[in-house]
Amino acid sequence: MVFEQQKQLDLLNTFKVSARAQYFYQFSSVEQLMGELDKIRSFDNRLVLGGGSNILFVGDYLGLVLYPQLFGIDIIEETDKHVCVSVGASENWHEFVVTMTEQGFYGLENLALIPGTVGASPVQNIGAYGVEVKDVLRLVECVDLNSGELLTFSNHECEFDYRDSRFKKAGQGRYIVTRVEFNLTKTPQTNTSYQPLSSIFGDSAHVSPLKVLKKVCEIRQAKLPEPKVLPNAGSFFKNPVVTKQKYEQLKESFPKLIAYPVGGGFKLAAGWLIDNAGLKGMQKGRVGIHKHQALVLVNLGESDGRLIWQLAKEVQSKVASMYGVDLEPEVRIEGKSIEPTVQGV
Repeated sequence: MVFEQQKQLDLLNTFKVSARAQYFYQFSSVEQLMGELDKIRSFDNRLVLGGGSNILFVGDYLGLVLYPQLFGIDIIEETDKHVCVSVGASENWHEFVVTMTEQGFYGLENLALIPGTVGASPVQNIGAYGVEVKDVLRLVECVDLNSGELLTFSNHECEFDYRDSRFKKAGQGRYIVTRVEFNLTKTPQTNTSYQPLSSIFGDSAHVSPLKVLKKVCEIRQAKLPEPKVLPNAGSFFKNPVVTKQKYEQLKESFPKLIAYPVGGGFKLAAGWLIDNAGLKGMQKGRVGIHKHQALVLVNLGESDGRLIWQLAKEVQSKVASMYGVDLEPEVRIEGKSIEPTVQGV
């Protein structure tokens, strides 16, 4: 395999913005990766690119983009009640969820239709409808580019937090996830406690996982645009977590505020904050906020990612001034960029 130069990344990011990688390396085995470690480690800037569904390029990437192509799904342990599945990092996450659920291996159904690859799931600790990937993950195998070692981390060692993990904390380009193992159950134990599933199924644990999966897909498809049709990167912002005191202050001012208790505080629905600020459906040139889901920024034909980032900064500014709450991007911002001038919304 060769290290390509000036590789176009337009088709490798779901925002479909224009960007190039100064250097680009695609590999299809751990052995290939390990054989090029010396060259890879010579780059100060390294970016691991999976499905490109959680990234916004605001310019060309000055460094090395690593593009793993590691596939395979294998059952490595199985009992009457449980199964452990080993999955290559480049497998499509949603297709993996559907395959497991249809085969009678449960625990992933609430995480259906989340874009991206299996390898990205522990980095971000993806979650939806009351379930996070940490709830079913057994271990992560990865290459530590700093030490050159092939390592495995148990669930506890992954240091999971809300949309966070040791892999994310270490920064881009240190760990390359190669394989992930999941502990799944053969006994349905569905979680329907999270809105809007509870409004449909109640809190019943007797709903079939396949029904939950299908309903999750219906809900997401009704609210979230298909990136191939309308380029986007899913939820652009994290749901902010605030103290109980801050929540009570906001609830007094905004009685319809949507929030969920978490730890000693409350997780606010970022989409509600943006929608209530009157921003849902807003367009500025060829970028905008989706008309059905205020958390999603959409590309309406713009090739310059800086304009999407500018819109995101304007949303942050509006939410901060209206609620006193800071929105943190869930999407990674990468590439050489001149910071755009922020205009008030």
